[in-house]
Amino acid sequence: MRSLLTLRSLAGRVFLVEIAIVLLLVAFGVTAMVLQARSSTEGEARRVTQGVAESFAHGPGMVQALKGPDPSAVLEPQAEAVRKATGVDSVVVFNTDRIQLTSPYPDFVGKPYQLPPYVAQKVLPQLLAGRAVTFDLDEPGYRSIATAVPVLAPDGTPEGVVAVNISVHRVDSLVGEHLPVLLGGAAAAVALSAVGTVLTTRRLLRQTRGLGPTELARMYQHHDAVLHAVREGVLIISGDGRLLLANDEARRLLDLPADAEQRPIAELGLDPDTAAMLSSPEEVTDTVQQAGDRSLAVNKRPTAPYGGPPGSVVTLRDSTELHAPRRRPGDRGRAAPAAAP
Repeated sequence: MRSLLTLRSLAGRVFLVEIAIVLLLVAFGVTAMVLQARSSTEGEARRVTQGVAESFAHGPGMVQALKGPDPSAVLEPQAEAVRKATGVDSVVVFNTDRIQLTSPYPDFVGKPYQLPPYVAQKVLPQLLAGRAVTFDLDEPGYRSIATAVPVLAPDGTPEGVVAVNISVHRVDSLVGEHLPVLLGGAAAAVALSAVGTVLTTRRLLRQTRGLGPTELARMYQHHDAVLHAVREGVLIISGDGRLLLANDEARRLLDLPADAEQRPIAELGLDPDTAAMLSSPEEVTDTVQQAGDRSLAVNKRPTAPYGGPPGSVVTLRDSTELHAPRRRPGDRGRAAPAAAP
């Protein structure tokens, strides 16, 4: 029952909203960091494939090896050494007849290099024109980032192509290595936010006494109606002598200015005795206080013992008529005594 009351209270609702906001922000942050890490890793993969492919294609002896009697015997060991040293998935060399001269899979060496339709249509014309191309290779069951660099003879004639690729699975695995760190940081952020939210919610729960927004609004409307309806003037004064609240009757009896609330009692233009009595922390019981031409019956009690903040509540009742001088019935119509000569 207590937990249900807490969840239905204003503090409980604030707790749920804050936790939801924190979770959304953390989820957004983790997603953004994962995407950024993936983008950075893919960018690094592109740079690696470009560097490896260009270095191997422009290496000394490449053209002579392609024109030699057994290019695979010369290039295969070199390609495998480069692949293992750089961490790429493959370093493939094929000649102008599209015969595969090197491959991490020995069975493919000497066989035609099967170009995907995208590569044949978009990439190959650029290679024949002597330009290097970096592209995403998307085949059924295999996705990679690849760079193809043409091998050109001194006169600019194409002699072959070096293609280097890194699978997207490798890129994802590199991102996955950082994912525990990201998730750990996100979990720590959620935990710290939850602790702060719980502490804030507990304080708010104490201040609102477990009431929900509807109950708080109803209570405010009820108290406001009572303050305006009572015939007595009501003042609430803070512990430092500021007027926190004054109802309509109190404003009339003390002739308070419109901006009286939140101002010190000493600045409200009251006579010194009234200002001193209201500012004093002492209790007052049925004391008659003269305020201008009115006689006010004043009662004053501290608010702190009743659960409120330091200060006092003052009630005022107009008792001017009760304390005005009264004539005896026999004095009606009797002339005033003449002044002595």
